[in-house]
Amino acid sequence: RVLSCGLKDFCAHGGGDAGGGGGGGDKRVPKLASVVGILGHLASRHGASIKRELLRMFHDGLNPGQHKATVPFLLQLALMSPPLLGTVASELVDSLKPPVLNQLHQRFSPLPRDELDATVALLVRLICQTASGAYRTLQFLLDTAMPASVITPP
Repeated sequence: RVLSCGLKDFCAHGGGDAGGGGGGGDKRVPKLASVVGILGHLASRHGASIKRELLRMFHDGLNPGQHKATVPFLLQLALMSPPLLGTVASELVDSLKPPVLNQLHQRFSPLPRDELDATVALLVRLICQTASGAYRTLQFLLDTAMPASVITPP
């Protein structure tokens, strides 16, 4: 319920752009800081269910007919809460298989260039903030950019 209320408030206050405000989401979206605080408080006893819900929300948010602000909302939450990011980072990277990458492409490719640039900048900030799993994330990016099957020996 906390995530659902946070998403509604995020959308109501114009946080639906791809970059989520580029880091200023906590000022423009009044309840976002509260959502982060509540999730942080609940994490000690309900960490597994919070992680499960965040991952479910991410995957559901990629489906056609779902709110387009779901992924930007989750990115903004992760930016505001490094522990929350650390909780889901490795599972999220593991779930980025070709069908999910295609869904991400379909979701973000129609966006204007400035929104895409803001999203990329936000993702870079998140990768830089990821203490655990940073190597795994970078390895995933390299493998995705140049799969081993494409590399030909000299």
